[in-house]
Amino acid sequence: MRRRWWAWAALACLAALAPSNLPPLGEAAAPELSATKASPSGGRLEGARRLEGAFTLTRQNDSAYQLNDWALPYPVYRFQTGDVDGDGSEDALVGVVKSTRFHPEKGRRLFIFKQIDGHARPMWLGSRLGGVLVDFRFADGRIRALETTPDSSSYAVSEYRWRDFGPYFERFLIKNTDKTTAIKYLNQ
Repeated sequence: MRRRWWAWAALACLAALAPSNLPPLGEAAAPELSATKASPSGGRLEGARRLEGAFTLTRQNDSAYQLNDWALPYPVYRFQTGDVDGDGSEDALVGVVKSTRFHPEKGRRLFIFKQIDGHARPMWLGSRLGGVLVDFRFADGRIRALETTPDSSSYAVSEYRWRDFGPYFERFLIKNTDKTTAIKYLNQ
């Protein structure tokens, strides 16, 4: 219970600090990136312009992005949308590379955002799922994560569903396997 209180307090502080009155982006703005729900590329950031629903990811430089009006001063490796929490509205799933307070080494992290009054607001700014995150997809109302052990000796594909505060482990699609096999399961 104490952890949940801390997490909600942190989200409230982040929401209060988020820019809410940025000017609209003009024609000379940086390229925009968006995701598709089920794109052949799996949500990789391939082009300069990516739009999905009400979410727009704008690349400001190699390691700084902006999701609608929310600054993401980290490299982004994946961007997808889907109804994560089952409320009928699209949410944004953004994969970033950064260190965290509890995991000081740089690694791939998953951030989930909701659209509130036209603004992107965090639902979950995760430092870790179950294992070391390699990649993710959003499919069939679940977050499908390719994870590995700290020494990258074994891979697993796990599925998570949204519960209360964040992703909740549901099941392994496959575990204790090689990377090639795990990638096949991730992309199913």
